[in-house]
Amino acid sequence: MKPILLIYLGLCFFHVALKAQNSYQYGLFPTIDHTGTISKRFDYSLYYFGGFNLINLDENRVKQPANLFVCYAEQALTYKANSKLSFSGSYVFERQFPSKINYRNENRFYLQSTYLQQLTKETIKHRLRFDGRFIQNRSTGKSPFTSRIRYLIGINSPVPKSNEKLYFNAYNEFFFNTHKDAATTYGENWAYAGIGYKSAHAGNFEVGPLYIFWVKNNRFDLDNFLYLQLTWATQINWTQRHSN
Repeated sequence: MKPILLIYLGLCFFHVALKAQNSYQYGLFPTIDHTGTISKRFDYSLYYFGGFNLINLDENRVKQPANLFVCYAEQALTYKANSKLSFSGSYVFERQFPSKINYRNENRFYLQSTYLQQLTKETIKHRLRFDGRFIQNRSTGKSPFTSRIRYLIGINSPVPKSNEKLYFNAYNEFFFNTHKDAATTYGENWAYAGIGYKSAHAGNFEVGPLYIFWVKNNRFDLDNFLYLQLTWATQINWTQRHSN
């Protein structure tokens, strides 16, 4: 199963890029991922990232100025039904072009279920998420409600002969619009593959390529984003700290 999944994830990185003739952005994607255990059944999580476009090319291959494209802040609460199945709810704030006069705000909530499938050493992750979105329209001043369904499949596996200090992490996430005015049903895709290092006290550090595409219309014209993602992930068990 593992080789098949890796091949599939690899194809997701490149099959659309070969077809696309539209805009391309290249840059850095720093990410902070923090999880805390507050009881046997409940966790919280904080997830923040920024997308820095360092090289922008439009459809005519003309270079555009570099910019901070997006800032994202997510706060979630998770209920753990058992060691494999969990349910989460979250509030998200996102701002596109935060340093420019034409910035756009989005307030969002999500509801999701996550199932972890344990193999010999690999963990396969399945995640189904419903997004409720309120995206600001700067022309009208209104933020109409839209929605979408997202499905993520990923794999996490230790790197052989690394004493489990190194690990491989990859995923692909599909985005499907569910509101009636959507330009297209299949609206977005995120694919990532990285190598992580587990430190003794400072958390985990990951690095790897992230490829995102947005579908602009029913002709499948694309905005492509190719980033180097840098992740710092930490986890705290507050129940153990309290008992000590």
